[in-house]
Amino acid sequence: MRWAPRFDRKWNRPLAGAKALLWSRRMGALTGTFILSAVTFAVSSGTAHASTLYFEDGFENDPMKTWEWDMEGDGSAGFEFNAGMARTGANNGWLTGKRGGASEKKWVYTASVPWVSGAGCVAQIWVDAPYRTSVVLEMWTPKGGLRYSGVRTVNGGNYERVYTDRWPMFGESDMQFRIVLHGTNGASEDWVRLDDLAVLCSW
Repeated sequence: MRWAPRFDRKWNRPLAGAKALLWSRRMGALTGTFILSAVTFAVSSGTAHASTLYFEDGFENDPMKTWEWDMEGDGSAGFEFNAGMARTGANNGWLTGKRGGASEKKWVYTASVPWVSGAGCVAQIWVDAPYRTSVVLEMWTPKGGLRYSGVRTVNGGNYERVYTDRWPMFGESDMQFRIVLHGTNGASEDWVRLDDLAVLCSW
């Protein structure tokens, strides 16, 4: 039987006690459902290309084993299972922090993307927050190099799509997507829910 946290229904967020069942690093999910087709995503990400690689992850296939996470200070990261808070499917991720922060991370297999001129990728994920909140989207190489970083802001109240700019590929076998929440030290704890990661590579 999977763990599912209790919720504060006023804000539909995990209660503080739900943070107990967390590990400090390395866990996650592969595959899932994503509402946009690869074709639609390709149009939204720019110029059409001859070949594409499409990856999606909706936290549906045991995210505790196939995602990773980091937490700093009072930041926390975790997943909700069959809690009715996912955008699609049954499960979703979440991040919280007031003075600290947290991230969730997913490796994307990109070995089939050739090292050719013009090869690149775009990532998107859906984010829900109770109020206007900013997150950082990052892409990292297997050797620990930061290939892309960008701040995105959601208005809050519903799931909203955020996405990276297109970043170049140079023959890497894998790339790691990260979404980071930094606490703003406000009157209340910052938090976001996450669902439906998708990555489109083209060349």
